[in-house]
Formats: sequence, structure tokens, C-alpha cells
Amino acid sequence: MKLEKTPLDDVYILNKVVRNDDRGQFCRIYGIDELEKEGLKSKAVHINTSTSKNAGTLRGIHFQYPPYAECKIISCISGSIWDVAVDLRPKSDTKFQWFGTVLNPDNGKSLIVPEGFGHGFITLEKNSSVIYVVSEIYSPENECGARYDDPLLNIKWPITPLFLSNKDKSWNLIEKNQESFLKPFLEL
Repeated sequence: MKLEKTPLDDVYILNKVVRNDDRGQFCRIYGIDELEKEGLKSKAVHINTSTSKNAGTLRGIHFQYPPYAECKIISCISGSIWDVAVDLRPKSDTKFQWFGTVLNPDNGKSLIVPEGFGHGFITLEKNSSVIYVVSEIYSPENECGARYDDPLLNIKWPITPLFLSNKDKSWNLIEKNQESFLKPFLEL
């Protein structure tokens, strides 16, 4: 595994070795020993999957507030997604900036999204499956999100979102409540 820096501090692309043979493909998506060797600490508390039937399915922008803020390592294991991390740390030089990249089984990339960042993705192909290694337990009381089309974030999605959950459509715009939205992240 090799870490590649992105324009956002603490967000990395994790380049993995993909081994192909006549049987198919093998790839390690998480190795605590390899991450620690690169100077990253990330415990695995939950490992989650999602599968989206249709291209244009958007999931996010999701995060949890402290003390349940979470680091996520995201890998696409079938199909293809465009994955995005959004900096929500109030004291960050890159506050409200985002970074997106394509993840698929063949390119060997995962995205490491640290605490204090929102995360989302849009499927580029039908039947796209994603696996998330998550560092903290799910806490509904600490869950929150940002609108995928929030003008303050100005995320340039590579395709038009066609399928969203009602929850993802209903997140408030950050501008209206910016101070209360960011306040829980002050400790990060």
C-alpha cells in the first residue's frame, strides 16, 4: 500500500496492489500494520457495504460529530464511483473545500477520509458496491449531513445525481446555520 497526498490535509488516496491472474483478482483493502507504517492510525470498528442498483445514485454528504467523529477508508469493489471528501474543520485552511476521485476495483485506489470531513459518492455504473472501514460506532444522535448541492461547497459532481434518499435531499444548507453546524468540530 502506498499513500498519495491530496490537496486537502489529512485526506489520502490509498493505492493498493491489485493482483490479477486467470482466477480473477485479489486486493487488500485494509492493513493496520501498513497504515501505521505510513504514519496513520485508524482502528476498524465497523466494516459496512452498500450496493447501488443504478448509475447516478448519490449517497452523502455524511459525517458524525465528536465524540463519534469517524475516519473512513472507502473502496469500490464492483462498478465505479466518484468519491468525495469535504473539509468541515472550522480551523482548517481548506474549510469547505472538497476533493473527489474515481474508485473502482481495477484502479486499486481507496480514499481515506479523516475525522472532521464529510463523505459522499455518486455511482458511475449500475450495480456499484462500496465497502467502508469505519473507525467509530454509528451514533444516530451524532449523525449529520450536508446537502450535495450546497452552494457553499460547490461540489462539481461528474454526472447529474438521479437517485437520492429523502434524508440526503433534506439536509439544511450550511450557510443558514454555519456557526452551529461547525461548532462540534472545534475540538478536532
